[in-house]
Amino acid sequence: MSSMSSYGFEVQVNGEQLCRAGIDSGRHVVTCILDALRRLNEPDELRLSVSGLNSVTDEYPEWVNQKLKDGDTITIKVITQDFETPHRIRPAISKEKMLENKLQYYYQLREELKGHLG
Repeated sequence: MSSMSSYGFEVQVNGEQLCRAGIDSGRHVVTCILDALRRLNEPDELRLSVSGLNSVTDEYPEWVNQKLKDGDTITIKVITQDFETPHRIRPAISKEKMLENKLQYYYQLREELKGHLG
């Protein structure tokens, strides 16, 4: 295989194909994430998400975001062609919004850590 190939993932749950996720651009990331989440006083959650980042357009494609259940079988196959259009594309975050998010996080951390700062 050529190093110029775009790689992606064909994802199936219990034998049913959910997507053929991939991005045809010079710089990108495609991820398949399985979460088993347990929180205090909330129901357990099992999730599968397939998403990515097109670094050329700064867009965030999403192919799959669904709940799983005990016994589900997930199959992920590496593919290099015939990618499907994502179900959703989140637009780029503006520099202003990114700065606002960072400042909000900074103030939150500063408050949480105030007893530990010199």
